[in-house]
Amino acid sequence: MLSALDMTLLGALGLAAGTLSGLFGIGGGMVIVPGLFYLFGFMGLPEMTLMHLAAGTSMTIMIFTATSSVLSHHLRGNVQWPILWRILPAVGVGVVLGKLLANQLDSQWLEGIFGCFLLIVALKIFLDWLPTPEDPEPPKQKWINLVGTVLGFKSGVLGIGGGAISAPFLLYSGLSMAQASGTSASFTLPIAIIGTASCLWLVPPEIGVAGVTGTVYWPAVALVAPFTILGAPIGAKLCHTIPQAQLKRLFALLLLGLGLRLLGGTIAFV
Repeated sequence: MLSALDMTLLGALGLAAGTLSGLFGIGGGMVIVPGLFYLFGFMGLPEMTLMHLAAGTSMTIMIFTATSSVLSHHLRGNVQWPILWRILPAVGVGVVLGKLLANQLDSQWLEGIFGCFLLIVALKIFLDWLPTPEDPEPPKQKWINLVGTVLGFKSGVLGIGGGAISAPFLLYSGLSMAQASGTSASFTLPIAIIGTASCLWLVPPEIGVAGVTGTVYWPAVALVAPFTILGAPIGAKLCHTIPQAQLKRLFALLLLGLGLRLLGGTIAFV
């Protein structure tokens, strides 16, 4: 049974993740997964299952946030649907393979992998790196298959969307920033659906926590998901009033701190 404090903290996490998503155009998983990890620990859930539960629950929350995002981008004509259909099989294979690997790893190793990922993203934000091809051309199927598999695999292991990989790839393939953002968002929805199915059926041994199916903690889904949807338009509005350069640096520092904290736990484990 969740306490009033637990429910408040989960709702606040959803609002923060949604707001940051609206501000920076990122998937909320980079905030939701470490946030759930620490909140689940605070709530007294089994220590050795914390990252598995955080990743699985994040995947399910992404179904709601991605649906809202894709609809918004579609109405603005930003989603390049033919690219989604071409990449979908590879993404599906990658998600399942990633989830199968995650099931074999202890929570501490997942913490370390996620920590490294956050450090890489923080560095990318600090450097403000975006690809600028001289002669862009439509992506070839072999590259779509490779990127889709890597994208799905990373998402299956970490329980997050793949904008950090897909958006630069789409920009390099000649899409505009709006098209890259919208099409990247469209990748997240099948990732979330396939990832959630994997979290429900391709599962580690029974966790034995009330409200958990596979590695999805449903009370957290019910509390976090609605607030991420509420937070997204708040962030979208704020992004027009607050200097983006300063915000990006602060966000990168947040990711840097979370990444180092997660890596610290893994080093202590080793």
